[in-house]
Amino acid sequence: MPDPLSRALADAVLAWGPGAPAIVRDAISLVAQFGIYLAVLLVVVGAWLAGSRTIEGFVMAILPGLIAAAIAIVVVRIAGGLFPVPRPFVATGLVPFFAHAADPSLPSDHVTVGMAMLGARIEDRRIRWAVAVIVLLVGLARVLAGVHWLDDIVLGALLGLACAWLGRLAWIAIVGRRRAGLAG
Repeated sequence: MPDPLSRALADAVLAWGPGAPAIVRDAISLVAQFGIYLAVLLVVVGAWLAGSRTIEGFVMAILPGLIAAAIAIVVVRIAGGLFPVPRPFVATGLVPFFAHAADPSLPSDHVTVGMAMLGARIEDRRIRWAVAVIVLLVGLARVLAGVHWLDDIVLGALLGLACAWLGRLAWIAIVGRRRAGLAG
C-alpha cells in the first residue's frame, strides 16, 4: 500500500474528479495517456541531431535509449509481479478520469520507460530537460487522473534513470567507447 501522502492525494483527487470541469478532466486525461508520445518525438529529434543528421549517426545515438527502454520494460514487469500494488481507483473504489486496466500500479510504465529513453545520446541539454519535464508531467497527470499513486511516479523516475544508465553502459560494452560517441 502506498505511503500516507500518496493515499491522501489519491483520495482527494478521485473524490474531486467527478466534479471537475470536463475541460480539466479532458486535459489531464490527454496528457496522462498521450503526453509520452511528445517525449518520444523529442528523443528521436535529439538523437537525429546528435547523430549529425545521418542514418548511421541516428542509429548510434538512439540505440542506447532503446536498450534502456527494453531494460525498463523488463524491470517494470518484474517489479509489478513482486509488488502488486493496486491502482488508486481499485483501492478506493472511485472512478478514474479514463478507463484503465486494474493491473499493478508500481512502478509507472510511462514514467519508467520515459526516463529510460534518456539513455539515448542527446547532446542538446534543452531537449534532455524537456523530455524529463514532459515525462514527469505525464506522471503527475496520471496521479491526477487516479490511475497511479505518487509513489509509482517517484519510483518509476528513479528506476528509469537507472535503466538509462544501464542502457548506456550496455551500449558502450557492445560498441566500445569511441563508437558510442565518447572520447578516448
